[in-house]
Amino acid sequence: MSLPLVPKTVAIALLGLLGAVSGSGAADLFDGFKDGWRQGWREEQLSSRPTIYTVTVGEAGRPVLRANSRSAHAGLLRPLTLASPAKATLRWRWKVRGSLTGNDRERTRGGDDYAARIMVIFETSTWPLRTRALNYVWAAHESVGAIFPSPYTRNVGMIVVRSGEAEAGIWQQESRDVLADYRSFFGEPATRISAVAVLVDTDNTGRTAEAWFADLNLESPP
Repeated sequence: MSLPLVPKTVAIALLGLLGAVSGSGAADLFDGFKDGWRQGWREEQLSSRPTIYTVTVGEAGRPVLRANSRSAHAGLLRPLTLASPAKATLRWRWKVRGSLTGNDRERTRGGDDYAARIMVIFETSTWPLRTRALNYVWAAHESVGAIFPSPYTRNVGMIVVRSGEAEAGIWQQESRDVLADYRSFFGEPATRISAVAVLVDTDNTGRTAEAWFADLNLESPP
């Protein structure tokens, strides 16, 4: 699949959702990192070098997901099937070794890299630029709370949850009302949630990033 004019996040969504399995709104998308947890996830590599994802032991002896990216890009995607959700809260913990210091072009295609990001894919389309998604990112330059469209398409929103070096190396707990964020960005309610993805990408900037993820939960009652 040729990607020059397709946002990396949208391409991952389309590739990973081919033959998507049904999911539920139950918590713990990582399934506690039990044996076989990766069967619910798809890894999509979109550059010559993949980001490496491994399960390692974190604080208090609990397993966490470690991502290491060196001028690389690959994402892990969990397909879901949540139609007409009335409520959806995404919670997770993450930590980065450091942000991509010096990357002050995050709103451009050349700077579209982040030390960590969580992506929620909503309505999909066979036309890549029409797939709608939101990215919750750990930025290097943009201020916390900044919201702006992907440099590739206005159908993908970027929401800065953390930024810079001040909190690097420290686990951070996050919680987002993804339906409220969707309505705020797109101006209308979401009709479905199709997937959640974890990404660490440094292919555009040629940098190195390391991040950890844990306790990724999507709470969406039937």
